[in-house]
Amino acid sequence: MKHYLEANHKTVHWGFLSAEINPVLNINSGDEVEITSVSGPPEVTKNSPYEVKETLLEIHEKSVRGTLQGGHMCTGPIGVHGSKSGDVIEIEILSIELDSDWAYTGVAPLKGALPDDFNSRQMSYLEIDRHRKIAKTPWNMEVDLDPFFGLIATAPPMEWGRLSTVPPRQNGGNMDNKELKVGTTLYLPVFENGAMVSIGDGHGTQGDGEICTAAVEMDMRGKFKITNRSDMEITWPIAENNDYFITMAFDPDLDECVKITTREMINFLSEFCGLTRPDAYTLLSYVGDLRITQVVNGNKGVHLMIPKKYFHKTFKK
Repeated sequence: MKHYLEANHKTVHWGFLSAEINPVLNINSGDEVEITSVSGPPEVTKNSPYEVKETLLEIHEKSVRGTLQGGHMCTGPIGVHGSKSGDVIEIEILSIELDSDWAYTGVAPLKGALPDDFNSRQMSYLEIDRHRKIAKTPWNMEVDLDPFFGLIATAPPMEWGRLSTVPPRQNGGNMDNKELKVGTTLYLPVFENGAMVSIGDGHGTQGDGEICTAAVEMDMRGKFKITNRSDMEITWPIAENNDYFITMAFDPDLDECVKITTREMINFLSEFCGLTRPDAYTLLSYVGDLRITQVVNGNKGVHLMIPKKYFHKTFKK
C-alpha cells in the first residue's frame, strides 16, 4: 500500500524525539510512504528574500518547539504495525526531490568545526534551480546538488525521555550522512513498539563533516519503503547501497566513534559474511574507508564503508 504524509502543524514534531509522541500515520510492514519535509525557523524565514510556504508559517505559529531553541522539524512519527522492541526497521530510499526554490545556511558563534573563530552571525540564502539541481550562492557560485535527508530516526527508548533532535544516537536521528540518498537502504534498531519513524532535515547537498554546522538546508520530498525485520538484530544504524556496506557511530569523541563503527563492521563481517574477526579486521585495512560524517552536532559521527563486491550479499529482503 502507498501513503502520503504532508508536513504541516498536525504532522510535524519540532526539535525533539520521544517515545511518547503519538503516530500521525500507521502503516503495514512493506508499505511505501511519500513524505514532505520543511526547514527554516522564524529567525531564518523572517529575513528570507524568497516566498515562504504557508504550511511552514503555520508550523511556526501552532507547533511547540522541543527541548531546546532550535532543532529539526520532523515529519511523523510513522507507526509500523507489528514492529516491536528488538526488531530492525528497513528503510529503502526510493526517491528524493527538491521541494523549494530557496535554501539557507547559517554561520554562528560557538558552532561548527571552528566554534571560536567566527564571532558574528551570517545567514546565506541560496537560490535553487530545481531543474538543473543547482544552488546559486550569494557570492555567485553554482553548487551541484545531491539531496538527502539529514534526519531519519526511530523513537528512542521511553527511558531516555524527551531528547533534542540535534545529537544523533543509536536510533539514528540527525545523522547528516550524505550517503543516505536514493538507492540506499538504512537499517535502524527498534526500541519501542511500532518503531515510530520520523524523517526531516532536507539537505540539498553537504560535504562530509558539515563543517559550518549546516548544509544547504531546504524543503524536501521523498518516497520510502518501510519494512519491519524481525530476522535481524543491530545496535547501531547500518546502511547499504549497490556498492557498499556502511556502519555508523556517534559520540562526542571522534576516536570513540572510530572504535564503535569499526567494531560494528567487524561484527557484521563476522556474523553476516563469515569472516573470522582477525580476518575482518585485516580486510578493513585493505579496503575499508573511514569517513567523518559530521563534527557539529554534539555527538560527532564516523561511518565506515566497505565494498560489497567482495561478498555479493545484501541485507535487503
